Amino acid sequence: MSEPHFTPKGIVPTDEQVAIQLARKRHIVIEANAGAAKTTTLALRLAQALARGADADRVLALTYTDTAVQALKDALARIGLDAATRRRLRVMTFDAFCTERMLAIEGSRIPLHTQPESLRPHVLQAIERVLSNADERYPDEFAIQGDGSASVEGLLAAFLQLKGSLRLHTEAAHRTLTPALANELDLDYTTLKIFRAFEHIRRGGHPDHHAFRADHDATYDLACLLLDEDAYLGDEAGQGHPLDLGQHLVLVDEMHDTNRAMFTVLRELMARNQAAFVGVGDRDQVIHAVAGADARFMGEAFDREVAVATRFALSTTWRFGRTLAQAVSRLAHHKAYATAPGLDSGVEAIAVVGPADRNWHLTRLITERVGLPPDAPASAIAILLRHPHQSVEIENHLLDKGIDYRSTGFDTYLTRPEVLFVRGLYACAHGCFDGIERTETRMAVLRALLTFSGSFVDTGEADPDQPVDTAERAKVEAEAFKAVCAQPQLAESFLNHQVLRNGHPASVRLIERALDVLKHPDPLVVMDEFVAALRPRELASRLLVRQQDIAQVEDNITSLIASAGSFDNTASFFRAMNEREIRRLAMNPQRCVLISSIEAAKGLEFEHVIVPGLNRGEFAVGGDTVDNRNLLYVAMTRAKRRLTLLYDGSRPSAYLKTIGLL
Repeated sequence: MSEPHFTPKGIVPTDEQVAIQLARKRHIVIEANAGAAKTTTLALRLAQALARGADADRVLALTYTDTAVQALKDALARIGLDAATRRRLRVMTFDAFCTERMLAIEGSRIPLHTQPESLRPHVLQAIERVLSNADERYPDEFAIQGDGSASVEGLLAAFLQLKGSLRLHTEAAHRTLTPALANELDLDYTTLKIFRAFEHIRRGGHPDHHAFRADHDATYDLACLLLDEDAYLGDEAGQGHPLDLGQHLVLVDEMHDTNRAMFTVLRELMARNQAAFVGVGDRDQVIHAVAGADARFMGEAFDREVAVATRFALSTTWRFGRTLAQAVSRLAHHKAYATAPGLDSGVEAIAVVGPADRNWHLTRLITERVGLPPDAPASAIAILLRHPHQSVEIENHLLDKGIDYRSTGFDTYLTRPEVLFVRGLYACAHGCFDGIERTETRMAVLRALLTFSGSFVDTGEADPDQPVDTAERAKVEAEAFKAVCAQPQLAESFLNHQVLRNGHPASVRLIERALDVLKHPDPLVVMDEFVAALRPRELASRLLVRQQDIAQVEDNITSLIASAGSFDNTASFFRAMNEREIRRLAMNPQRCVLISSIEAAKGLEFEHVIVPGLNRGEFAVGGDTVDNRNLLYVAMTRAKRRLTLLYDGSRPSAYLKTIGLL
């Protein structure tokens, strides 16, 4: 008697897909290429399991993002699995699953903060606790001035990575946190101290009654409980373990996004249910810096900690053609890459001579729709950047050429705090604050001036030794901002009597030197002297914790000032920024070119992908690391019809030789 066979609708599976669908192996890991129909193949395997008699109510499919959840649901519908069966299947993110399991443990729902702004007060509270701790043994390790507000975004990113990797829990759970330990772990002492203070706040001072959670906290909390030998997880008094769910089959899509916290939950889930397993992912898309993802969880860690998996290759890509596949294969250590018959993609590396030449090529590629049908929308084109500061000159060029764009993965450079700070210095010093048209921008500029100077608005408190009334200070600050925004002529007074008078002395000295440079009308003088006078890395080091955030401030300010050279005078340079901001707000956000970080483009695809700045010492910062190589792999494999790489002809990246374009 032949076994039941699920026959999909609308597609003809490849030999690789059929082999995966029909394989009778208990633990399967599918090593897939980019664009190789990973999710469709997982759907085929799931449907085949159901055809063999698997109970849909005992099947669990997990992945990292809501987008990936919807993609799997769509794939199941697309191959023809009936709607009634699809409704019975549990397709969830890891975090949604862990939230459900934590509810079973805790008995009540925990407030969920999904927006970074809602976490901001708690991070600031954690910073204040750390900096004001009279018992701190290493106070000299902390260099943050002000309330630490500029560090919030970077700290949240660092917290996400710490939780995903579980490094503190697995390597230093019961060790005293010292600078030496932080150095041993290759982590930042200040970040670790603030992280522990933040976690104490988040847990409400009690390990069993959390005050709130953010995205991915449920996964982290459940993983920590599973690793805690003393944690009570319901094995007594007739209450079953929260992972004893009677699952027969567990599937994981986008397995390359798995981190230690997710894997800890998966490992325990597999052990307690004796379930079969199918996972699919592309290890060359692992970016470790994002939430601690690690390719080992598709490989040796799975074999060692769960079961030895049977591995299948999924090598045929349906996204791009032969020429691009060959280049990608070389980058991925000659990984086998097949393409659909008749499909090809244009690949071009263009040597440029300076920013003006690069911008000329960008304009040509976009306006002429090179490699695309003439009627292709602008949204079919994506410019993927390795570093946010690269967007400064590119955004200015697109704005000046009237080419609409939107950004993702980073804010438009015009709204970055360090750029607003420089704009504010000039506007206040030259009495042209009214040239900043939008009230929202004026408010942000004033906030940036206080932040980077380490200053505050004087509340008029008589005794400086008394504790600061933060609520009163915030109220007075808001009133001062409102007054300056309504009466721009007050801006110079605000600069002198609030920013410079109350700022950190070392920061104020640097700012005063920079103000002297800004008084010069020649933009070439500003280009030559401003960065040296301001010393943005030193300035930022008093505000920010992570080295990459400090470097980003320096890079953004350096890139901003470098763009002044095309103007006749300094005044016109700063006036142009205000004009560009207004132009930017008038753009059509739907049918426009995308400027994105590579990380944010992961999982997306575009007809034409342009990667500028593929230069030695610029793209692969730190050398040929796994992350750098994987970032380029992700960028290249987002393209469907065409990939264009722009590089400085005098210093091409070695990757161009690796992929066979030099």
